[in-house]
Amino acid sequence: MRTALLRGSEHTQLGAISTLAEGPAAIALSRGGAPKTYSYTDPNEDACAFAYQDESSLVAVADGHWGSGGAARALERILSHHAPRWLGTSGLGAVTLASRWVEEAPDVLADLNQALLVEAGHSLIGRTTLSLCLQPAGGKLLVLAVGDSHVFACGRGQVRELCPHPASARACYLGDPSLEREHLQAGVRADVVSGWIGAVLLATDGLSEKGIGVEDPAASAARAALAARGTEGDLKPLAAARALAADALQAQRRNRAGDNVGTACLWFE
Repeated sequence: MRTALLRGSEHTQLGAISTLAEGPAAIALSRGGAPKTYSYTDPNEDACAFAYQDESSLVAVADGHWGSGGAARALERILSHHAPRWLGTSGLGAVTLASRWVEEAPDVLADLNQALLVEAGHSLIGRTTLSLCLQPAGGKLLVLAVGDSHVFACGRGQVRELCPHPASARACYLGDPSLEREHLQAGVRADVVSGWIGAVLLATDGLSEKGIGVEDPAASAARAALAARGTEGDLKPLAAARALAADALQAQRRNRAGDNVGTACLWFE
């Protein structure tokens, strides 16, 4: 299994975009395009990751709050504990995984929450929300989200957001010691997506935060996918992830207000 992880604590230069890509996956991370205008703990509290094995692949973005450690630790746990079993499925195993995906989503989040609490001990390393997309070999696209990061499906000239965050939904942050299972069940959004999809793009809310990011996040994802189609085959996921992050940074510079941005892409075309 091949994996990559970008941690916000290691990427703190304002205006810069750090990227990693291999195979069908790419990730991009930035502190932001302008200084933050709100109080914060660490300069860059977001993180993003990918993993793939044979024809199975996964991408995830995490939006950290009150410290950079929560986002990074959550993705580390996904890569070390969950990704090996998810990406190791194919055929009937992929069908079984899909059939249990929505039901088991709160258990996955409970495991991540516990991992953050163990890491933090008596200190606050930071809490996080996150979104991930997984496609087992021969299987359907599986989506899991908690919080307001975005997942966009791009294909045949259209873009649609998967598992969008309801405007009235209660905030749910992993790494919260008071977070009970009923809160996880209420806060998790999971789906099994059928049909042809050319690419999936993920982004933390630095892309869309009101007064900070872009006005139309789906349109930004469409532009990023379109721009990527003009590049060479192996570079398409990298081009898409970087273009989406760059669009967010440009908007932040216009708005003179910044936020951390993590993006990711799985390219299937």
